[in-house]
Amino acid sequence: MGIDMTSAFDTIKRSTILKLLKDAGCSEDDVRLVRFLLANTKLRVKINNETSAEFESTSGAFQGDCLSGNLFTLTLAGGLHHLRAVTTDIRPNPPIADTLMPLEWEYADDVDFADEDEENLQQLLPICTEILKEWNLSVNESKTEFTKVYLADKDDVDEKGEPLRHREEWRKSKSLGSKLCSKTDILHRCNLGNLAFQNFKKIWMQGPKINLKTKLKIYEAQVTSVMLYNCNSWAATQKELHKLDVTQRKHLRYIIGMQWPKAVISNVTLYRRCELTPLSSRIESARWRMLGHILRSDENTPAQFALHFLPDVV
Repeated sequence: MGIDMTSAFDTIKRSTILKLLKDAGCSEDDVRLVRFLLANTKLRVKINNETSAEFESTSGAFQGDCLSGNLFTLTLAGGLHHLRAVTTDIRPNPPIADTLMPLEWEYADDVDFADEDEENLQQLLPICTEILKEWNLSVNESKTEFTKVYLADKDDVDEKGEPLRHREEWRKSKSLGSKLCSKTDILHRCNLGNLAFQNFKKIWMQGPKINLKTKLKIYEAQVTSVMLYNCNSWAATQKELHKLDVTQRKHLRYIIGMQWPKAVISNVTLYRRCELTPLSSRIESARWRMLGHILRSDENTPAQFALHFLPDVV
């Protein structure tokens, strides 16, 4: 069950933030500094071409700086701590199953709850909405999504009579902008990369007016970043990763103006000329770095527990 907050950063109480900072053991200087940074916040509202008069805001931690995200996470942590304390009849506290499966994880204002029984999650939703409301956090129930993750049997078919194995509905579901299935997400990233590449077609067609080094800088920033989004979480075969390399090489050949059949250039020479490496090798490095972050994280984090969880797959 994935829940989402409505105007999350704008609704939290500043008095709650200061109280939580004290409860967390922050010094008086820390609390005073945060109080000063949140004070005298002035806003203007713009609708179409009309802008309102300036007014002072007394609630919220506004997005756009490095402090607001931490203050919101602190408030959300307080709300979730309260929620866990009142739902011990439904879920263990801390939210870790006996099999060491994490039952809860969060990122910014997105919170996911997991359970092997959907009824527990259905029962949890109204309680979660009520408790978080006490913390000035509004759960947008219209955006709440229930996703059943399972492996279909070989004989299972969809409404058209086609085999359902490896085509389960959950593979298309998203979490933090990525598809839950790595194979599906890679295909999605290739398509998004092609769209991003087309958006800068005028630049690629400039020829010598824009030197190759500049073009490749733009390509890395605007296309490669799209194709490698969340790549450190992928669990994919080399065959699937090869599709990203093929898409990348197609782009690079277009940029340098050496497309088949008019011109031929080997993959090795192409990467050497562009001074780039295949995306698959970058993904490998990204996954090793992520594993290092997880291994160095606190032993009670969901990622650490997930390393020891082994699903019972028949």
